[in-house]
Amino acid sequence: MAGEGLFFTGQVLTNNRDLLEEEATRQQLDMQREELELKKQAAADKRKEARKKNEVDPNSYSLDEMDPFLQEQFQGEVSDYQGFVIENSLNFDDNIELKNQKLKNEGNLNISGGRYRSISTDLTSYQNLIKNGKGDKLALAEDGSYLYDYNYKKIQEEVNKRKANPDEGMTFDEAMEAYPIDADTVMKRTEWVDPTIALFATDNANRKGTYDNEDDGYKYKTISNSQKNITQTAIKNKLTVNSQGFHNDPNYKRIYDTKLLTIEGNEMTAKEAFFLEAYVDPETGERAEITDATNLLDILDSESDNFNKDASNAYAEYLAKKISDQGYKDMTDERDGKIQGETSAQKKAREAEEDQMEYNVDTAKIISSSKPGDEANTGYQTYYGHPKLAKDLTKGIKSDSPLSAILNPSSDQAIAFKKMAQASMKDATTMEFDVISITLDSNGLPVALIQIPNNPNSKAFIPYSRLSSKTIEMLGDDVKNIVNYKQPEVKFDPNSHSNT
Repeated sequence: MAGEGLFFTGQVLTNNRDLLEEEATRQQLDMQREELELKKQAAADKRKEARKKNEVDPNSYSLDEMDPFLQEQFQGEVSDYQGFVIENSLNFDDNIELKNQKLKNEGNLNISGGRYRSISTDLTSYQNLIKNGKGDKLALAEDGSYLYDYNYKKIQEEVNKRKANPDEGMTFDEAMEAYPIDADTVMKRTEWVDPTIALFATDNANRKGTYDNEDDGYKYKTISNSQKNITQTAIKNKLTVNSQGFHNDPNYKRIYDTKLLTIEGNEMTAKEAFFLEAYVDPETGERAEITDATNLLDILDSESDNFNKDASNAYAEYLAKKISDQGYKDMTDERDGKIQGETSAQKKAREAEEDQMEYNVDTAKIISSSKPGDEANTGYQTYYGHPKLAKDLTKGIKSDSPLSAILNPSSDQAIAFKKMAQASMKDATTMEFDVISITLDSNGLPVALIQIPNNPNSKAFIPYSRLSSKTIEMLGDDVKNIVNYKQPEVKFDPNSHSNT
């Protein structure tokens, strides 16, 4: 059909979209998405770098040379540290407190590792002692097992209890304190022995001095003065600091430094006692008697700048004497059997008796062939004029004697003597006289010649027995002989018809 065209019937929709604007929006979103992805990647890279930077190197905390139980303890500490590092890896650079904590934890791990290895070494050494047949050096627990093994098992038991229940058991440190396994605890203790004790014991067992006790008739063994001097010198030499400034024997250094003494009931160090009793002040040359030596103790210390060798030597000598006196104090003399034959006391008594008998015989002969006289002008007959029958006393001997004891009291001389005595002491019946000689009277009895003090013209005789002091017996054998004179017995020999 001509002129006919196509006709559209219906609603016509109008497209109002801004295609350019939509495209721009899409591009902007893509850029933002890309930027976000880059940021995410950068953050991931940063975290990765931080983790790598703070990564814990397992080789830094090796478990080598550790006992299995201690490995477990150490591994737990390392794991805790690793967790702390991972958790805070992004914050260490910006947080100084966290960084310091990290360094502190690392230091603690190093200390723990060293400690666990040291404990493991001790455990191995104890086990080696047993393997080498020296288990007797180890202390035993009450159940008879080795103490180190018993305590180590108790440590493990307590630590495992705490892991299972925080309210039970002990931490590792608490268990180590409660059940120690150090050498001082688990090794048998050998108590220190003063070396001077052996020196005194040797002298005691080998006594070189002997003597006879005449009172009980036994021989005795004693430690001689020579032995004591040798031992004391040996102790002094050991106590002396050598030219290099130390002691040759550490046992004597211990004595030098720590010996205690009791002085007049007060216990003090030997060094304090030295300054109190023996230290000589070098400035005055006098004994100082220092009661507080705190500021002077350094001069006896060889490691001190104030060390004084002369004072140290004097201290060593002083201490050696103190130790020796103490060491020998209770070592009394030992009985060593009966004295065989005549003792020295018996011999001396026999010889004295024989001497007296000889004197008696000789004196009897003199008396029989001599006449007594009054050479002292006392009115009493004696043998004062005979040199062998009289002895003048050179030492001043006095005696309180009664005037009634004067011999031949009716003689003029005796009467005059009494008057002079009473004049020096009014109405005196007894007074102190000087005893000037001992002799025998005409009857062979010992008599004493007395004199009024400071009056040489006043003399009289009294019986020796009336002297108040008999100390004149100790003035010599010749005096004793006179005093002990007895008329010898006369025996009749029918064969010779002569007296002897």
